[in-house]
Amino acid sequence: MKNRSHVRATVWHLGAAVLTVALVLSVGPLAAQAQKTATPAERQEAALKDFKQRLNAYVDLRANLAKQLKPLSPTASASELASRQESLAAALRLARKTAKQGDLIPTSVAGQLRTIVQADFQGRKPDARQAAFSEVADAGTPVINQIYPAKAALPTVPPLLLAKLPMLPDNLQYRFIDRHMVILDGDTQVIIDYVSNVLPPH
Repeated sequence: MKNRSHVRATVWHLGAAVLTVALVLSVGPLAAQAQKTATPAERQEAALKDFKQRLNAYVDLRANLAKQLKPLSPTASASELASRQESLAAALRLARKTAKQGDLIPTSVAGQLRTIVQADFQGRKPDARQAAFSEVADAGTPVINQIYPAKAALPTVPPLLLAKLPMLPDNLQYRFIDRHMVILDGDTQVIIDYVSNVLPPH
């Protein structure tokens, strides 16, 4: 009886192990299937949530690096403020030295941003288009971790367009360079990511 009980227990454990392995192996396909069956609205919502998490992680990194810098005095001069900005920018470039396009703006969100901007552009009259984008810097393709061109104009995104774009956290800003949309760190003036060819040729 003891041997039979032992055999039954062993068989049960083996069966449970096989079932566990099967369940683990099925997780990937099930997740992929769930993604396929999600509606476009659900996929867009998930992409925007991912986008927000990536930007928040960047803001957390910036805050942690800022804490490691020498505190400013209550009466800090303009030169001290500029020096601190440069130090923080340098620390961020070092921490993100391997950063590449798409690290903060997922491909799906880049497509959404491009669609929003182009629809807004097409909906404007020719003179309104010219006025809205006349100050866009003609500085070629942006470079991640590069300081925004010091001599280039820093035009704001038109308010009606800005209202249609996903909200950015803590002094991160949408800007345009040539035909490209960049996300600029307003605290350091560092370009942290960008979407290519958002605007039509001009």
